[in-house]
Amino acid sequence: MVLVKKNVFAFVQLLFLLSSFSLFGQNAKSIKTIIVDAGHGGKDYGAYGGYEGGLGSYEKNITLAISNKLVAELKKQLPDVKVVPTRTTDIFQSPPEKANIANDNRGDLFICIHADAVELKTGRTQTGTRQETRYRVKTTGKGKKRKKTSTPYTVTVPVYNYYKIGSQRTGTSIWLFAAHKTSVKFQALMSSEEEMNIETSSDSSYNNIDFSAPEFRMMAKVHADRYQKKSIRLASLVDEEIDKTDRNALGINQRQKGIWVLQATNMPAILIETGFISNHDDERYLNSEKGQQELAESIATAVKRYKEQIDNNNSTPVPATTTSPTINKEEKKVLEEATAQKISGRANNVLKKIVVSQPNFKIDLYDDGDIDGDIISVYYNGKLIVESKKLTDKPLTLNLTTETGNTENELLIYAENVGEIPPNTALMILTEGNQRTEVRISADSKKNGVILFSKNK
Repeated sequence: MVLVKKNVFAFVQLLFLLSSFSLFGQNAKSIKTIIVDAGHGGKDYGAYGGYEGGLGSYEKNITLAISNKLVAELKKQLPDVKVVPTRTTDIFQSPPEKANIANDNRGDLFICIHADAVELKTGRTQTGTRQETRYRVKTTGKGKKRKKTSTPYTVTVPVYNYYKIGSQRTGTSIWLFAAHKTSVKFQALMSSEEEMNIETSSDSSYNNIDFSAPEFRMMAKVHADRYQKKSIRLASLVDEEIDKTDRNALGINQRQKGIWVLQATNMPAILIETGFISNHDDERYLNSEKGQQELAESIATAVKRYKEQIDNNNSTPVPATTTSPTINKEEKKVLEEATAQKISGRANNVLKKIVVSQPNFKIDLYDDGDIDGDIISVYYNGKLIVESKKLTDKPLTLNLTTETGNTENELLIYAENVGEIPPNTALMILTEGNQRTEVRISADSKKNGVILFSKNK
């Protein structure tokens, strides 16, 4: 019954994501609303500092304290932005409830605060001795005369106190729901004896989603297409700010199992494991006013930097329409020679072949995903028609004609850079009447993105 409910929820969530999936993929809209989630709460205690010499603190209390400070710091650094906490007191919320709060408030960013833990090894110390009676058993006789006799004797045995040994792991890590590799720095800290305890809730089945199932696979793809680059950018900035402190910054990571609050939120989302509650130094840092405030300020500063980057990209003016440049014959010859040499240095990756109904057609080019400063040049049948233009969420419009005698007409996208988030990506939209064809184009320093057009006979 629980699985059915979760499948239904996932399907509804998928429809919501698809229905709100804009023409341009990820619009670079300014950050107006930020959701801050304090992990766990109420009956869901989260991780526990239950090791020898530990403070015995619970994750739910640490995440709430840090989250409340982060909300205050975000309001201070970004007074024009609405900040919505999922909880401000010790209450229980299921992962779907947390995601619903974020989606209902139309958040532009989702920041989830957690504290890490690992499975702890058991140690022992001898606290004394005690006397124990044991028996020596002796058998005499054979057959029916066989007889056992027990002789008691006393031995001194040690008395042990068993306890959990604190983890050696320390540091702050950031986790994504995306196809992103675990950082080398974090992998180096992993050991076979210890297992991560990320976002374990009272109903951990929410984080054991089978992504081979069609509805979850589609959900993962839609989320990655829309929010992966933004989430990685925000996570990178948070990692940079943490690294400026005395904290060990463990980088950006992803695990095989899902993290519900990240995959079910309709916005860029990151989960910050602020430290190891199972480590002596980290637990004290996470419980201290200084540590909580330092983490809150670092995260808020990273969010402010992220918002400024988005706002700066939006303020860059870009012409709405581009037409073929006018050049003289000598310039044209020099340009064609330079073009041939420039293009031949990279492999051509044919992404799609499209049959058009009319000889004249129009395409629009946008930056696909995040607006991260991707610059392209466009060649049509070997001729430069757009030189070094920045892609944005505004259309770069090209009016093209299938050339007589050409079986296929080649549109080549040449990456002049890879933007802030590699590779260089573009969304091409061909519109013919009521029919629209979308192609996502990827290019970098080693390959060009190519689309082939042919006229319907």
